[in-house]
Amino acid sequence: MDEGKTIEYQKDIKLFITKQVLRELEQCVQSAIPNEACGILFGDIAQIPNEDLEDDYFYYYNVKKFNCIRSDRESMVAFLIENIEQLHQIIVNAMLELGINNQTRLISIFHSHPSGNHPSTTDIENMRYMNEFSDIDHRFISKAFKNLIWLIMDASSFKINGFICVNSQLYQIDIMIKE
Repeated sequence: MDEGKTIEYQKDIKLFITKQVLRELEQCVQSAIPNEACGILFGDIAQIPNEDLEDDYFYYYNVKKFNCIRSDRESMVAFLIENIEQLHQIIVNAMLELGINNQTRLISIFHSHPSGNHPSTTDIENMRYMNEFSDIDHRFISKAFKNLIWLIMDASSFKINGFICVNSQLYQIDIMIKE
């Protein structure tokens, strides 16, 4: 974790995941043992007005699809996705399958830890880097990595936690399991 600091809880952001996708995450972790598993999740983000506060919203990340990806660095302490062509093809296929014209997008990066489901120092650095990278005005790249939820699963218990980086601040969010 971040040099002994506690991570604030953000109640306005929730990730909704089906039991089927949760099973797929668990299978991804089992197939990677003893190494870290990794993958990406697609879905949409609903912005719901908070009726109690003006100009305040709830953000509901709704998972529709999960892709388990074999890490390019098979390690018990890290994951790495270097195969850009493979990643691009996974994203294109997901968009075609789920429908390009709707609000479907990459919403989460998933990986496992051998023990524990909180971000490592490296995870936190990567979350901040990807968020800051998305703030740069790129000519051909959208803000694909902005405000992604990082799901981390404990490989021994299959307990899962979610985290998001907003303005370089890390927050823990709720994971809601649905049918």
